[in-house]
Amino acid sequence: MKKGLYERYVPDTLLYAGEAGELYRGHDSVLRRDILLCIFPHKVAQTERIMHGSSALQILDRGETGDEGFVVLEYVPGLLLDSAPNARKLSLKEALGMARGFVQILQEADRTIGRGLMLTKYNLWLTEAGEIKVVNTWEVSEDAVGHEISDMFRLMHHLMFGAVEIELPISQVIEEMALSYAGDPFVIRKSLRAIWRREEKMSTEQYERMLAQTLEDITSLYQYIKKTQVGARSSVSFEKRKEMRQEETEQPIRSAHLKNTGAKKKRFPRLSTKRLTAVALLAIVCITAVAFMQNDNPSSAKSVEAVTPNTAAEPPKAENKLGVEVPDVKGLSLEEAGQKLTQAGLHYKYYLESSIHKKGTVLKQSPAAGEKVSRLEPIELWVSD
Repeated sequence: MKKGLYERYVPDTLLYAGEAGELYRGHDSVLRRDILLCIFPHKVAQTERIMHGSSALQILDRGETGDEGFVVLEYVPGLLLDSAPNARKLSLKEALGMARGFVQILQEADRTIGRGLMLTKYNLWLTEAGEIKVVNTWEVSEDAVGHEISDMFRLMHHLMFGAVEIELPISQVIEEMALSYAGDPFVIRKSLRAIWRREEKMSTEQYERMLAQTLEDITSLYQYIKKTQVGARSSVSFEKRKEMRQEETEQPIRSAHLKNTGAKKKRFPRLSTKRLTAVALLAIVCITAVAFMQNDNPSSAKSVEAVTPNTAAEPPKAENKLGVEVPDVKGLSLEEAGQKLTQAGLHYKYYLESSIHKKGTVLKQSPAAGEKVSRLEPIELWVSD
């Protein structure tokens, strides 16, 4: 079996090159599978402890050749975090969701390799499933110690706005993220500054406690934005429903007004009482003759006999004055939910929401299943983005 760099492990595409080394997407010529290949000079210091959890790409092989060392990593479909904004920039809520993952990575690193993990856009891999994994877990940097929260905020800013050519001060990073919020930025600005200042106050002995508190604060801020966004959507949708109902109420009045106006403009000649009586008698005679003709027609009689039993067996359903019962569509795909609501005689509208669930899955609905609503009232669905 072939061993070693360039013989078995072949680099194909350069993803990143820096002082610490180079990262390639390559292939294993023996097992015929895709890999990530890190090639670095021997002078790069390595730690003996390595992360072996869900937060890191798993190491498949390690070795040396000449003046170089190499590490073979598993390949999970995705891309470096550096390239993520080119595909789609994130909102503040989505960036906070990513930040929770960054803090959890730091917590796992603290339990295995200690502080000094390089939390940079070149050392994090974003999978197609939305998971964040660390590329280089065997190298630590003293420059990263004490700047973990700052590095996390810079990553959030990068995911929201893309790459910037200069290194912005953290105060400006926080301000730009706060101003991106659609509501009042005061709460966002105050919360982010409080998290950042904790980085300066906490000593090395309190690092674990600082990470736990940071995770809790980020989660609370995420929930705050989520609730305020839902509230804004609900208020807007309420106003729209109010306008729709007002238009539906005004429409018959307008129609009646137009009919009355037309009636006033058009003047028909008046008929005498004798002529009206003659027309009425003629109409009665015609209706009676048609009825006799239908009764004498055998095919018509046969069709009536065939239809009558079914009609008698199925009396018309009484309309429910309380409204239509809302079916349960939570957990279905948007297409399946739409079909189910349409069959019930209801219409709907939906909002996209970030989630770990499969794209297009209905996360929640309003009104809830089992409630009675008017056919005019749309059902609101929140769908996984």
